[in-house]
Amino acid sequence: MNTSYKVKFWDIRINTRNDGNGKKPRIVSHIVRWTVGNREKSSTFKTKGLAESFLSELRQAARNGEAFELESGLPASIARAKNARTWYPFAVAYVHAWWPHAAAKSREGMTDALANITPVLTGNLKGRPDSQIIRRALRQYSFLPEDRRPEPTAEIMQAVKWLESASLPLKALEEPKHVRAALEAVALLLDGTAAGDCDLPA
Repeated sequence: MNTSYKVKFWDIRINTRNDGNGKKPRIVSHIVRWTVGNREKSSTFKTKGLAESFLSELRQAARNGEAFELESGLPASIARAKNARTWYPFAVAYVHAWWPHAAAKSREGMTDALANITPVLTGNLKGRPDSQIIRRALRQYSFLPEDRRPEPTAEIMQAVKWLESASLPLKALEEPKHVRAALEAVALLLDGTAAGDCDLPA
C-alpha cells in the first residue's frame, strides 16, 4: 500500500444547476477536494453537512499524523473500513478510524454497542468461544488502537481468530434476519439485560 503524509485540503466547492426561467441556480451537490502527494482527490455529497463532516474527518486524520493512501486518497484507517469484506474487520477499522476523534464516553458507548452486535453477525462455525470471552476480546483487544493493546492471552487470541473466520460478509446485512439480529443485540447491555430495564440516575 503506497501512502503519503503530504496532504492538502481545499474549500468545499458547490455545484449548482440553472433550471432556467430566470430562477436563481439551485445547489445540487457539495464537493470535498484534497490532494495526497501530487494526486488530486474529490468526493461529492448531497448536503453541506455531510461534506463538512467528511472534510473534518480527513483533516483530523492528517493532524493525528495518519498516512493517506495514494490510490484512494483516504486515511489508512478509513480505507481499511471501506475495503473490508466481512463485518469483523469492518467494525475494527471503524472503531480505529473514529477513536482519535471521540471523547472517552463516546468511545465507551461505541465499543459497547459493537461488542454486542459483532458476535451475532457470525456464522455457525465450530469452536465458538464463550460469549463473555468474545466480548472481552473485542473490548479489551480488537477495538483498542494497536499501540494501546495489551499482550493477548491465548484465550483472547483464540476468540479473535474465531471472529476473523466466522464473521459474516457485509453483503449479509442486506438480509432482514441479520439486520433484525443486530438491532436486537444493540438494544441489550453487555450482561444481556434490556437497555430499557436499567436504572437511570436521578
